[in-house]
Amino acid sequence: MKTEMPIRYAKKKRRSTVVVYTILTVLLISFAFSGVIAGMYVSTEEEAKEMLHIQTKQIKDDLTLQMVSDRENLITMSNFASKLHTDGESYDRLFESFKPIGLFANIGIMTPENTFITKDGEFDLNGKISFADQEKLGIHISERSNAITGDYGQVIRSGVPIVSNGKTVGILYGIIPVKTINDRYRQMASELDAQLFVYEKNSGNFVIDTIHENFANVSEFKNRTYTGDHSYEELITNENGYSSFMSIYRDEELYLHYSTIEDFDWGIMLGRYESQVFAKANETRNALLEFFFFMILIMLLYLAFVLRGERRKAGTTKMASDIRKLLLEINQQHGNIHEALKMVMKYAAARSAFFVDSDGEFFHYIHQAYKDNLICGEERDFLVSELFHFEANVHNINRTPVVTMGIKRNLYLKKKNEDLYKFLKEQKIKDITFVAITDKNNHVSILGVLNKKNRAARVLLEDIAVCFSIAIFNKKHLNKTEVAATTDALTGVPNRVSYKRDIVIFDEEKPLDFSCIYVDVNELHIRNSKYGHAAGDEMLVYIANTLKEVFYGQYVYRMGGDEFLVFIKETSQEHVKELVELFIESLKQTEYNVAIGTSYRAQNMNCDELVREAEIRMYEAKAQYYHNKEQISISNTEDKSYTQIKTGILEIDTMISVLKEHYNGIYRVNLDTDSARRILMPAYLGYNEYEENFSRLVRKYIDETVHQDFHRSVSSFLNYSAIRRQLLDGKIPRITYKKMNGEIVVLSIYNLSGKQDEVRDTLWVFSKA
Repeated sequence: MKTEMPIRYAKKKRRSTVVVYTILTVLLISFAFSGVIAGMYVSTEEEAKEMLHIQTKQIKDDLTLQMVSDRENLITMSNFASKLHTDGESYDRLFESFKPIGLFANIGIMTPENTFITKDGEFDLNGKISFADQEKLGIHISERSNAITGDYGQVIRSGVPIVSNGKTVGILYGIIPVKTINDRYRQMASELDAQLFVYEKNSGNFVIDTIHENFANVSEFKNRTYTGDHSYEELITNENGYSSFMSIYRDEELYLHYSTIEDFDWGIMLGRYESQVFAKANETRNALLEFFFFMILIMLLYLAFVLRGERRKAGTTKMASDIRKLLLEINQQHGNIHEALKMVMKYAAARSAFFVDSDGEFFHYIHQAYKDNLICGEERDFLVSELFHFEANVHNINRTPVVTMGIKRNLYLKKKNEDLYKFLKEQKIKDITFVAITDKNNHVSILGVLNKKNRAARVLLEDIAVCFSIAIFNKKHLNKTEVAATTDALTGVPNRVSYKRDIVIFDEEKPLDFSCIYVDVNELHIRNSKYGHAAGDEMLVYIANTLKEVFYGQYVYRMGGDEFLVFIKETSQEHVKELVELFIESLKQTEYNVAIGTSYRAQNMNCDELVREAEIRMYEAKAQYYHNKEQISISNTEDKSYTQIKTGILEIDTMISVLKEHYNGIYRVNLDTDSARRILMPAYLGYNEYEENFSRLVRKYIDETVHQDFHRSVSSFLNYSAIRRQLLDGKIPRITYKKMNGEIVVLSIYNLSGKQDEVRDTLWVFSKA
């Protein structure tokens, strides 16, 4: 009994201590909970305001772009209407060719006689709208009003003068039903889970209104109860800012960001209800409450987590053993490095796993869900450099086997290396966990993961880092003769010897979901001539490195000169397209351009056919690149008359837009001098922009390209006298013929001289049948 009493007292004391500590813990958690909730709501409100500001700008830019685009289309139609008026023709051709475009549901023309002409007929506007008043407005956007014609309800009119011989002969209107513009942006606002209002500054009438059933006026907000220092006068007079008031439709606040659309003197407001703003915050608060009430349960689960940790240690040991086995066989199985990094990434539940050493070797594997976050090019070089710097200055000093460099955990990053800190934040890298191995020759190897979630990954990295370093070292220094023979010396990717060896293997294996990507570098010869071969080599190396990074684990070859080829195994066509888009996106930070052709077989592939198909598509893309470049060059010239001088057609843009889907080549030919000039497209008959002997060029084309059965009929088009007679008779000389490759081509000739009794300048159009 004497010994039992002290034991009971000791147990009771321990229980009392646990109660006290529990109460203190609960109080601390309660205070922390209250502070977190308060800070969270303040932070959420600020984030909501910033998000409203960003999304308001997005909608504002989209609406401005759409209205400006519609206005440009209207200007083009106005030019066409002017030509019709000058030629003494009616506007019927304009109305017949019009189809609803952009926000325009219809078009109409107001004449100086105050008559409104549409495809539905003519309407007298006397007493309604004055032509003289509208003429003074020039190019303008009208206020919201009732439609003159058609069942459009209330509309907005975009007006452009029709000028002929320096005189305004009419005003072309694009009719925008308010319902159309409202429905379009109502959908956008719905997707943003917000309320959108756009109103005319002068009248206050809403153009877009996602709350009211009928289109109201901004004065609807005058009698609301505004919160804080906000007011209705501030809302309608300031250029931009934030406001909030109590909604009459819901018993809660409506948070607004307002701004001005300068191009059209409109105001825009985007708002969210209080329940929408704090939805996630409320969910978080509820989650925290649940956490508070289930603390005891979590404590009871502690033992289970301990046991789970033991099982995890066993799993780590097995995973390390499997990875070592892969690394021991990397000389026989080149894909084992890729597979080993994949296993590391999965075990760590990380974004990606990587290996890099001071010799410049770099291997990585990134999770499918984070392909868009691939770090490559100069950004990858920067990160690798900083890792080695960190290893040398911090890791070696502390002598810790495994290091986690996190932007939140290691506050010194922000103080000592702000560039790296900002880089990690921009790349959405929360932490980098790695092991560095340094041998007696000061050769450094780093094995690590980005954004790991599994804490046991630290043990795995420490366990396999040395094995990784040795395996990569052996791989680099064995079979150097074979590597030199099968590797391109400039870019470091496999060469054509490797390609020929591998396609034999592929034809035997017949892998499923097999793709070929053919890449040709644009303007390599131009770069060599302009900046020297070193600049061309630099471009080739950059593109090769980007291909290796984007298509890591696949088969990249340099076929020679400016051509590369990639084979991709066991990958869906959709994912291949994503990788190609990622490659193109990676080149946007440079001035380099490539032409890409792809082909895909689900099964039963033949490598030669697959490569040939991709190569053909690459050449099509290359031709389109130079075609687009030529178009941009002409459209950007400061001398706007240059296009007219070069083509002789005032409406050349309209003509090209019609032919662009099927033309092969277009030439402007002077029948008097037998000279020709290419117009707005790649060379079809030859490569010179200006040809002094066009008939000789055509004869060569006929001999080398046109099918023998059509030689005589096509040659007849070189009889310029006969061509003149047909054009003077109002006919369009045209012939359909076949090329030796089986392609059917239509050649048409048009008179560009502008006079009915003269034929000198002509337009020769080669189109696909």
